[in-house]
Amino acid sequence: MYLKVVKSKGYEYLKFVESYREGREVKQRVIANLGRLDILLKHEALIDKLFDKLNSGKYYKLDDLNSDGKANVYNYGYKIIKKIWDSYKLDDFFVNIIKRKEIKRDYNILKTIFSLVINRALKSEFSKLGYFKDKDYFIGLNSDLKLHNLYDSLEILESIKEELEDYLLNRSINLFNRDLSVAFFDVTTLYFESKTQDNETIIRDNSGNIISKERGLRDFGLSKDFKINETQVVLSLLIDKDGIPITFDIYEGNRAETTTLLDTLDRLKNRFNLNKITIVADRGISRWLNLYEIKQRGYEYIVAIRFKNQQKDIEERIIDKEGYNLISFNKDNGFYGYKEFIVNKTKRVKVIDKNYTLFDENKEYHNITLTHKIIATYSDKRANKDKKDRDRAIDKLQKRISNNQAIKKSKYLKVIDQNSNDNSCNTKYEIDLSKIEQDSKYDGFYAIAASDISINALDAIKIHKNIYEVENSFRDLKSSLNIRPIYHFKNKRIKGHIIISFLAYFFLKNIEYRLNNSKKIQNYLKESNETLSINKIVKAINSINAVKMKLKDEDIFIKLKHNTLASKIIDIFKFKLPKNSQSKDDFFKYLNL
Repeated sequence: MYLKVVKSKGYEYLKFVESYREGREVKQRVIANLGRLDILLKHEALIDKLFDKLNSGKYYKLDDLNSDGKANVYNYGYKIIKKIWDSYKLDDFFVNIIKRKEIKRDYNILKTIFSLVINRALKSEFSKLGYFKDKDYFIGLNSDLKLHNLYDSLEILESIKEELEDYLLNRSINLFNRDLSVAFFDVTTLYFESKTQDNETIIRDNSGNIISKERGLRDFGLSKDFKINETQVVLSLLIDKDGIPITFDIYEGNRAETTTLLDTLDRLKNRFNLNKITIVADRGISRWLNLYEIKQRGYEYIVAIRFKNQQKDIEERIIDKEGYNLISFNKDNGFYGYKEFIVNKTKRVKVIDKNYTLFDENKEYHNITLTHKIIATYSDKRANKDKKDRDRAIDKLQKRISNNQAIKKSKYLKVIDQNSNDNSCNTKYEIDLSKIEQDSKYDGFYAIAASDISINALDAIKIHKNIYEVENSFRDLKSSLNIRPIYHFKNKRIKGHIIISFLAYFFLKNIEYRLNNSKKIQNYLKESNETLSINKIVKAINSINAVKMKLKDEDIFIKLKHNTLASKIIDIFKFKLPKNSQSKDDFFKYLNL
């Protein structure tokens, strides 16, 4: 990296440039514009050393300007997230609730929590310890940060989770008329870098009497990250149609996902006072008892359903291609269509959880009747994909059979020879052709159930297609925000860590919402053939930096060039930028520090 003097319109300008190679050609690009040289030279105390270098030649290395031989880069783009934070008046919220709950600490709780949110949003690859070691990167934010305070603030957050969620929801409704007519629910797992399962903790009073029992969260279960040997927790998440999170909960790692919906429904009804909402979910949630509980609370549902080998009459109607209405047809994807019919069905259901409406300690089984509209779709494109996926799985199995390799359980296999003394090593398999033929009947079919039987079928299909927004949320949390692996072991800190991730994601999705609703941004994305994502927003904000140089024992901050999306974000949020170069005092005044 070099400094270069460039003449333009009668003035000389000072710029940082760097060389790069494009094929065989060496080119230069501007990293930062420092400003007009005549104005810079008026700051004699800061510029004497720079002036000497200018007299000695046209180019010189940046390293020559630093007493320690390196440039110190600092991020001030985090102030954009601070604008969202301020729009929610979260300083007031935290001050009030800390006072109301009489939480007393000898450090700035508010600033520490905000620091954790910024770290998770913009530097999520860091652990709490890693963040602490590089805490100066977000300039002016963490100067008095202590590591043990970071961990303590997680426990404080855990104690105010409900109040925080309630506040954010109510505030967001007032801020941008948030649409909560439809909400998407799903469940995932988050793993630990640990194989240690938590035991039950017994809490006693001074007399030794048991006050309460608390089960640890870390447990083994069915991992959605395919982590067989690590413990995990289960995370449920509810988001709105724009992907902005509404609420979440954390469960023991062995918790079945079908049992997680009830807590969310209770929060919607009792805490959030949402009287009309449609819950959209995938097949993992669509057990009969869950659908009943949704209706009992006055809500509607649109859920994917299992129909293979489940309900013979419904299955036959779905896989019968007669009666499908055309949605679209083209030479690339073929036919795509739907059919709809209303079902009134009674099932005998076992209820042993006292949290369910029908729970009766004297009666385990109950008859539950539901009426809903089944909307089935068939797609040639999906049918081709289903066949290719099955063929690929069968090819892998056949290769393992031919090579006498260990084989995992598969529905496409049948045993042809098994040694009674050793049911694993000497077992012989072959591909079960009848199972392949049976499975192929379902290629291309998909079905959802809608409790509002008056709903337009195409509207229901369109709504349910947006279930991918929850999957995207989990993907963002796991990749862009690195929510897992989790390195905490105390329940309160585990929950606090996830609350921080929830807050970081909440603010980033608020930024994305603003950008998606900006004509300027949409025109830019269309013209540049770009797409918007949380990861790109994070990269953009991380490009809004300044470099600190030491000149004659004084610090000077020079604004670096940010990327194109960052420029658009700055424009949309009316974010005031610093001057091209400033003294430390002036730069800190700009930051309001």
